[in-house]
Amino acid sequence: MDLDNSQGLTILNMYTKFTVKKSNSFGYFLLISIIVIGFAAIGLPLLSGDSFNITGLTVGLIITTLVGGLFLWIWIDTNYVIDNEFLIAKSGPIIWRVPIREISFVRLNQKTIGGTWKPTLSWVCIEIRYKKYRSIFITPEKQDDFIGQLKQINDKIEIK
Repeated sequence: MDLDNSQGLTILNMYTKFTVKKSNSFGYFLLISIIVIGFAAIGLPLLSGDSFNITGLTVGLIITTLVGGLFLWIWIDTNYVIDNEFLIAKSGPIIWRVPIREISFVRLNQKTIGGTWKPTLSWVCIEIRYKKYRSIFITPEKQDDFIGQLKQINDKIEIK
């Protein structure tokens, strides 16, 4: 973090990358999901007594590989970045950009079950409410440091 007062302005230069808190049980959930999808795409057609169909097997393998690759990408490449203006949440191929000045509150200890896509790898997360009715659910490893940096940029953020 740098402060630049050379022209009478205080500019906060901040770029911090936060790792995601990963729950082992969440990882097992992803792994079991891949196995179930693989079984549905490959195993069920073979067990149903259908004659061996190379096209169906190939499609099943492709589906299972793509879903498994997506879940692995999400597991390896989920992180959060705070820069001067935005909270950037990246989960595999999907990126959210939340304007920090528009964050109204942070709610602690929320459950990730149900709802929409959430860039989190744990069952317990924090909710960040921004704009009027939008929310994002995340799990930074160093939650206190994360919230502290958000409040440095927007001191009007409420913690609930």
